[in-house]
Amino acid sequence: MICAVIVAGGSGSRMQAPVKKQYLQLDGIPILSRTLMAFDGCSDLDRIVLALPEVDLQRFRKEVLLPLKLDHDVHLVAGGSDRQASVRNGLDNAGPSDGTVMIHDGVRPFVRASLISACLAGSKATGACIPVISATDTVKQVDDKGIVVGTLDRDTIRLAQTPQTFATGLIRRAHRIALAKGFTATDDASVAEFAGERVHTVPGDPDNIKITRPQDLAMAGAILSRWREEGIA
Repeated sequence: MICAVIVAGGSGSRMQAPVKKQYLQLDGIPILSRTLMAFDGCSDLDRIVLALPEVDLQRFRKEVLLPLKLDHDVHLVAGGSDRQASVRNGLDNAGPSDGTVMIHDGVRPFVRASLISACLAGSKATGACIPVISATDTVKQVDDKGIVVGTLDRDTIRLAQTPQTFATGLIRRAHRIALAKGFTATDDASVAEFAGERVHTVPGDPDNIKITRPQDLAMAGAILSRWREEGIA
């Protein structure tokens, strides 16, 4: 079984908007709806699990999910106190441990079918695969006073994206270990690394942005316009 776990449990405080960032609209369609539509178009996918704040579950199903009329059934689960807890709740509903699970940020609506396929192929070959893009800026390491203590080698730096794709049993085990040892991270690859797993990479997509801040909305609008010109959207 191949399952997509889409995580949309954030409050969106950095967006400084009156509604949560996943419900903000791009040309009249909520960001999260666009993300669901992208995965719904994946014929290899067997199940979609969506982790949302518990208070949003019923309203989302009625006002957003049902009108979409997706081909895949979307299994809604309550998110947890943080991203890792939300992912764990999603993984509990991701099917057998011998399957494959793709964990994706709900606010990355510009995920191409080709990237989904590349991540699936990479995970099938290695057990753990994530999309990455090169860093274009010089990356500095600073101390708690903001003083530079080192410059990282940009040639070895990659920026992680999603969908981060794993053998289901592998990432479940990694999350159990992280929970038991109190380890927290900002992505699931870090959880797998902490558990001793090797995480492989495939080339990501610069368009596959995470819409988190107000300026990201402007960039998303530009991407959507270009995709339409290219006949993608």
